[in-house]
Amino acid sequence: MTPNKMISSINLFRELRRLRKIGGKRHPMYDQNKFAKYFMGFAVALWVVYLIMFGFLFIGLFSEIFPSMEPYHMLNKGMLYLLMVDFLMRFTMTKLPVQEIKPFVLLPVEKNRVLRSYLVMTGLSGYNLIWMFMLVPFGFGTLFRYFGFVGVLGFLVGYWLLMLANNYWFVFCRTLMNQHILYVLVPIAVYALLLVGLLVPETNYIGNFCMELGEGFFLWEWQAYLGVIVFVYGLFELCHALQKRVVYKELSKTEVVKKLKKVSEYKFLDRFGEVGEYMRLEIKLLTRNKVPRAQFYMGFAIMLMFSAALAFTDVYDGDFMRYFITVYNFAVLGVLVLSQTMSYEGNYLDGLMSRKESILNLLRAKYYVQCTLLFVPLIIMILPITEGKISLLSALACFFLTSGFTFWTLMQLAVYNKLTINLNTKVTGKNTGGTFFQSMIIMAGFFLPVIIIQVFTSLLSENTALLIILSIGLAFTLTHPLWLRNIYKRFMKRRYVNMEGFRSSIMNN
Repeated sequence: MTPNKMISSINLFRELRRLRKIGGKRHPMYDQNKFAKYFMGFAVALWVVYLIMFGFLFIGLFSEIFPSMEPYHMLNKGMLYLLMVDFLMRFTMTKLPVQEIKPFVLLPVEKNRVLRSYLVMTGLSGYNLIWMFMLVPFGFGTLFRYFGFVGVLGFLVGYWLLMLANNYWFVFCRTLMNQHILYVLVPIAVYALLLVGLLVPETNYIGNFCMELGEGFFLWEWQAYLGVIVFVYGLFELCHALQKRVVYKELSKTEVVKKLKKVSEYKFLDRFGEVGEYMRLEIKLLTRNKVPRAQFYMGFAIMLMFSAALAFTDVYDGDFMRYFITVYNFAVLGVLVLSQTMSYEGNYLDGLMSRKESILNLLRAKYYVQCTLLFVPLIIMILPITEGKISLLSALACFFLTSGFTFWTLMQLAVYNKLTINLNTKVTGKNTGGTFFQSMIIMAGFFLPVIIIQVFTSLLSENTALLIILSIGLAFTLTHPLWLRNIYKRFMKRRYVNMEGFRSSIMNN
């Protein structure tokens, strides 16, 4: 790269970073998201404190369990486990690079440089340094007395490079999964193979390799650093190629669309009149649009994994976890869809508002579709029921508690959601986080039913408590016409405020 190109690339990177910050402040939900940012800041600070504690705790723990080896040897040997935990945490704590390439299509800017700049931003993300809060006290507590400050520095630099590689590995896998849910098998297969190699006691090649690699870091062996740097660069180029393909596929206007051999019109819904029309629209929303469809598939996959773990292992045999998984399985699909109530419809809300009763019937249709989908987890829960992990009464109580209380809680967001969510944009879409209130409602949808069950079962016998919970769920379910109309009336009072938010967020997509 010539000096002029290097300078232009650096200037482009700075400009894109500045535009990202300005774009976040100009977003219509910026003020509402401040509360969520403060909450997340508190959560991150708490996590940092825990990491520092773990750094000191692991020194004594490894010394006690493996007295014949140094603690840093054991940490290096378990390097793969740390990287696996980091990979899983990125699903909740990091997001894909915001590939805002649309505004640059007509500008005299090399598109590859834009893509590379956004990928570099992910590498420079502060999250890639979060594990340093654990590794710094661990390194100074175990390495400093043998290798001094230079050895600790080499140890930290090496692990930062590993987290950087994990970052691009996550971006690659998550981009694939956003294209099709079956790509979740890619990281599962890779980690399964690595664990098999790690847990084979006869050879343990992977464990020994990780231990030697970590030792190479604090001894500043150039082969160790060169190998990891080459690996990071390879993953970077792999991510760049995949992101480029996905972005241009989304931007292309000439994408070939396969002809549908048969288009289902769901004729059986005609008997329900206008509500049936909206039920048809809701079903097509979930099956034909990338974003809600991907969320649906992800929720279904997690539901299957939790049910299998509950049925065939002893990991979740505790009362709290049994009820949490049961509630989670029933609520997850509804939470993913109903927490975005009216946000998807924000794409075409002006048309819906042309008729007075259309919004009420839309809310009814959403509720009926989600209640129908509850039979999916009910069937899946047959596995833990037959294995004796939960009772049929427990499943039915959670079924009606979800259709009543949980859905009532989630559908309150129809009144307050005013951010349009693009139905299909994956990579090129902007980063649109929810509000603090939305986050609290979602958490309530998952945890309040569990708390209610725990309170009743602690005060009464289990069967009596479950019958009371079943009655509460039935009461909310049977009175749904009343609270749906209440939600509709409150929405209509705020309709102009919400419609302004929907229009503004469409312009920012």
